[in-house]
Amino acid sequence: MDRDDLAGRLAGITCPTLIVHGTADAAIPVARAQAVRDSLGGPVTFMAVEGALHASNLTHPDEVNQAILRFLTGLDGG
Repeated sequence: MDRDDLAGRLAGITCPTLIVHGTADAAIPVARAQAVRDSLGGPVTFMAVEGALHASNLTHPDEVNQAILRFLTGLDGG
């Protein structure tokens, strides 16, 4: 793909971040998602969705939606 490599700028992202990644994603390996997680400059919540493909929000909507709700609820302290 023709995209700029922004990996060197990830440490500059300091806001809370949620990463949801399917363990069966053939397009982007879990290790790459973990590398992004480890490179971010702020707090990161990482959720691996067991058996999910690239569009885990479509194949596992309940799990993904619950993770998003937990993350957002945690942002406002309650």
